[in-house]
Amino acid sequence: MIRQMSDLLSNVLPEWPAWAVDLLFTMTAALSFTLLMLYFYTPDDEKETEEEKKLLKSAHKTHQSLHAEFDKFRSSYLSVYLVITLADWMQGTHMYTLYLSYNVNISALFLTGFLSGAIFAPFLGSLVDKFGRKRSCIVYCILEIVINWLEHYSSFEMLLFGRVLGGISTNLLFSAFESWMATEHRKRGFPEEWMARTYSEVSRGILSMEDC
Repeated sequence: MIRQMSDLLSNVLPEWPAWAVDLLFTMTAALSFTLLMLYFYTPDDEKETEEEKKLLKSAHKTHQSLHAEFDKFRSSYLSVYLVITLADWMQGTHMYTLYLSYNVNISALFLTGFLSGAIFAPFLGSLVDKFGRKRSCIVYCILEIVINWLEHYSSFEMLLFGRVLGGISTNLLFSAFESWMATEHRKRGFPEEWMARTYSEVSRGILSMEDC
């Protein structure tokens, strides 16, 4: 079954080497397994605290209904965030080979991306708060589309501009999504201690992809 799926991917991506197809399939399978476990396995390890009792009383909800609402919210966030993180990592693995085929200064391009990230990092967080966290997540997706479009051109100037945008998008990836999740978590009235569950599941999902 696994071999057949890998062969199917090879037919869809004929220019990819066999090891790259196998890696893509393995990472996709690991991510799918992680999301499946998150959907079916929800440890009921939280006890009703005084804070939760007040929230339940004011919102006229039961402990079970609040848990169900939180699990749905957490699963939705993790599904989107892990898929986006996987896509970002898959892009990075092929960027060097792509630049090499263009015969351009690869070190200058990567250095530009790192410098762009360092330059925009100090004040991008405050801009996310002012512009809106959900909007910033959408901006990240748009930036990634533009960056991938620019990488189809061998012009060094276009690639350099793409690396500047890449520094911005990387900062958004590791700030806007988690910031939105924390804000939405509080807005929906979930207890603060439950937020640690979401962060731990994100770390577990990322580690499972790294182990591939």
